[in-house]
Amino acid sequence: MKKIVASVFLTCILLFTLSQLNAFAEDSTRWRLPEGAKARLGKGSIKQIAYSPNGMHLAAAGSAGIWIYDVTIHQEVALLTENTGPVSGIAFSPDGSTIVSGYSSADILVWDAETGEHLKTLKGHTGGVSSVAFSPDGKVLASGRTDGTILLWDFSTPP
Repeated sequence: MKKIVASVFLTCILLFTLSQLNAFAEDSTRWRLPEGAKARLGKGSIKQIAYSPNGMHLAAAGSAGIWIYDVTIHQEVALLTENTGPVSGIAFSPDGSTIVSGYSSADILVWDAETGEHLKTLKGHTGGVSSVAFSPDGKVLASGRTDGTILLWDFSTPP
């Protein structure tokens, strides 16, 4: 009888402890923000973030795809997921009309920043793309790999 009571007691303690750990994890989004922070955004692991040139949107590249946030209301407004691999690099064109994203699959996807429509895929790298960046005039896109390879792409005409 004592063994049964002890087993029930230990089971209750274990269940209580596990429920408290779960409650702690669920409550993490309600933690207070650090001093100076305005909002807490993000889902999945984030590899890189980029602001739109007008400062109204933030693109977060990560394991789930590309989350687009409206920073004025601190809410997500789109999720771009054409490619199934994790996004490793992201950039807005200087005029804000285009988003490009690099993937471990070696692809670079070009997106319409307004609609989220996938416009085209650039292929040329032989391994994963780790970073992407536009020239200041928006006419050239640079993409890089972890092996040091950099490709320059002509963006002088709209995608």
